[in-house]
Parts: sequence; C-alpha cells; structure tokens
Amino acid sequence: MDKGKEIAALKQRMKEVTPLPQEPQFATADETIVRFLKANDWKYKDAEKALLNTVEYRRLTQPLTVDCHHCHARPGFHSMRQVGFDESGRPVMYSSFAQASVHKNSVEDLVTHLIYLIENAKATMENGVTTWVFVIDCTWMTFGACNPKLGYNVTNILASHYPERLGLVICVNINPVFHGVWKALKKLLSPGTVSKVKLVRSEAKIRQVFSTFFSEELAAWLTDELALNRSKPLPKSQLEFWNPPTLEGSHDPRGSPAYIQRCVQQFKHSDAIFVPGQPKRHCPHPNIIDALQTKVTAVCLTPSEEAERDQALKDLEVEGAGIAVAMSEDEEDEDEDSDELPTVIRSHPSGTSQCSDVDGVPDADASKPKSKVKKWISR
Repeated sequence: MDKGKEIAALKQRMKEVTPLPQEPQFATADETIVRFLKANDWKYKDAEKALLNTVEYRRLTQPLTVDCHHCHARPGFHSMRQVGFDESGRPVMYSSFAQASVHKNSVEDLVTHLIYLIENAKATMENGVTTWVFVIDCTWMTFGACNPKLGYNVTNILASHYPERLGLVICVNINPVFHGVWKALKKLLSPGTVSKVKLVRSEAKIRQVFSTFFSEELAAWLTDELALNRSKPLPKSQLEFWNPPTLEGSHDPRGSPAYIQRCVQQFKHSDAIFVPGQPKRHCPHPNIIDALQTKVTAVCLTPSEEAERDQALKDLEVEGAGIAVAMSEDEEDEDEDSDELPTVIRSHPSGTSQCSDVDGVPDADASKPKSKVKKWISR
C-alpha cells in the first residue's frame, strides 16, 4: 500500500467538494486526510465516505460557533472543562460528577457541550498535537448520570466526526455504578476505543498515573481537585467551579495555574466571536466566561432539584452495595500482578503511541446472574 498515493487521491477528491464556509481548508488539510485514512485502515473508499459525511455534518452543525446554552442557562449544568495540558502538549479535560448541578442528561445536551469543549481545545493545540486527554472523576456518580446509551452516542460522535482525536481517558474514583455500566458499554465500543480508557482505582495508582502523564503542576492540581470534590458536603468553592478562589494562593477549581495564565487571564470577550476564515480562539468553560463578565456567581438549583440529587445519592448507596459484591468477586479473578503499573509509552505529538492498560476490568462471567445495572442497561 502506498500511503502517499492514498493521501494524494483523497485530497484531490475533497477538492471537488464545496468548501465549508467557516473553515474552507478543513476537508483538504493534510491532518484531516491522514486522520480519516488512518481511522479507516487506509481504505480509500471507507475514508472518502466517512470524510464526506463529516463535511456535511460540520456544514449543518457549524461546530466552530456552537455554544453550550445549557450551561449559560443553568450554571454548572456540565462540569467538564479544559484544565491544562499533558507532557506532550495535549489538552487535558476534567469532569466531575460531584460538581455537575444536573445528574440527568440527554444526548443533545452532552453532545452540545462536548462539541463546544473539543472545538475550543483544538484552538490550544500546537502543531503536531492531534489528540486529547480526558480525566473523569466518578465521585458521586449516580444511575441517572451514567446511562450507557448516552456514553455510546457521545462516543459515536467522536468516532464518526473526530476520528483519531481521542488519546487517553483516565477514569478515577470508580464506584460500583460505573463498574457495572462500563462492563456493558465497552462491549459496544471498538477495541481501539476501549484500549484508550484506563480505569484507576487506588489513590497510590492515581498519583502514579498522574505523575507519568502530567507535569508536576498539573498532577498536583488534579490531586487537590479530586480531594476537594470528595468532600461532603461539597464546598461552595468547588460547586461554583467557574469562580476564582477568594484567598490568593489557594486552589483554583477553574484549572491549573498554567492554564489559568494562558487561557483564562488572556481571554477577551472578542475571542468568543468567531470570524469565518480566521483561526478560532480558545474559549474556556461557558460559566467561566460568564463569571469573567459578572453574569453568573451561583448554582441555580431549585429545592426540588436539590432534594432529587440528595435522594439519588442515597439510592446510590443502597443500589451500589449489591453491585459492590459482584465487583469484588470480579476483582478476585484478576491477575495477581494487576496492581502494577506497566511500562507506559508517552504519546508523541502525533498521538500515535499508545500506553498499556493501567487497571483493566475483566469481562463478566456469563454464568453469574445479571445485576440490577445490567438488567437496566439491557432494557
């Protein structure tokens, strides 16, 4: 296979397509061509079909101008935000279920926020950096927040329209709910996607993984953020993560010091106005922007929503107890050396290198009865 010829042929084909008004070079850019060919095993016809589909998708959705109106209307609707960069310069996004003001989401609101997030993350990527890193904090995760159908649909968007962009997903503070849902969800995902999801349970391994992939500054920020988000009740400063700390020198939930200096303090209102044909400028989380413009200061939860959230957490403790038994039984079947962190290959800017598994979850034994989570998933 002559990859050079495949690249040239697909590039020539895409020159025949009407350019996107907002980003006329997207379809013919070498980076785009290579990503789609690589994602389709360098099969020209498959790559052509996928890229044409994505061009029309971007023409319809205009992702460079997408804003998360859910977060503007309901501060904290989504907690996922960019907080820094890994050692290879890849954008690092962090999400905490504890900080989200809403624990029941739809595909539409998740996709809207994700598109906003990743399109703005792309604006921070230097030449040669092509992938992203996600850190998912599962503390306080509830059944309503982890419907596998949501995860599957969101993953499909990434796979279909942002191929070869997902570099690594690190899931920490895994609870029984996530464990059960992940076992079902990973069977619906491609092996390549599953291989990029790393489940890290113990605090010691979390610190080890953070020190492997992140700078000392970002690793320290993430460690502090995780600790604060485990607090019950959650401190107001963490719930309203879009506000800067009141005391100078204290933890800033908006992001690492480097990210704050580079992307938040340098943000100007005009950056949020996209001009077709010009490079997109980075915008932080919508509520961080609102706070900078003094448009938001507090979470707007109604009493009924607060009661629903509290009840969900109580239900989680009850439901999770039964799943925890199955979870511990499954862990007994794991290799006795599974607690060791294997040698990890640092990702190069191209994002092509992969790291080996950190803490995998074994497949369920078909002879075991279905847990309530699996019955719920199969509905």
